[in-house]
Amino acid sequence: MKLKMFLCTLALLFTSLGLFAQNAIDKAVDEYSSIGNSKFTSAVERDPQTRKVLKVVKVLQPTNITINKLRRAFLNEQESGQFSIVTNDNEETMTLTVENNQENRVYMMQYENHGASFTNGKVTIIIKYK
Repeated sequence: MKLKMFLCTLALLFTSLGLFAQNAIDKAVDEYSSIGNSKFTSAVERDPQTRKVLKVVKVLQPTNITINKLRRAFLNEQESGQFSIVTNDNEETMTLTVENNQENRVYMMQYENHGASFTNGKVTIIIKYK
């Protein structure tokens, strides 16, 4: 019974998070996580007394596919918060931090840059509720 309630709560959480997925990065992550060839994990931290969601961490790791659309999504959203790109040889890391009255979001993407194509990526999204 507890497992069933947990799964229902988790499904409700993902549904409500989908309603707030307003920017290009969230939409691209949702798309890549549903097309296959990727590993998607999500974890929810709750206050044990109030059961209020404190933090959500999502990790997407596409495999054997290019991630050009994800990279474009990060570049399109760079004006919406604090954005940085760090390059080390052919590996790049993009970070975007967005804060508002309800939550803080950190988006990070690491990938290999092969000129016109971008592969072996990993996207991490951390949402911390206030």
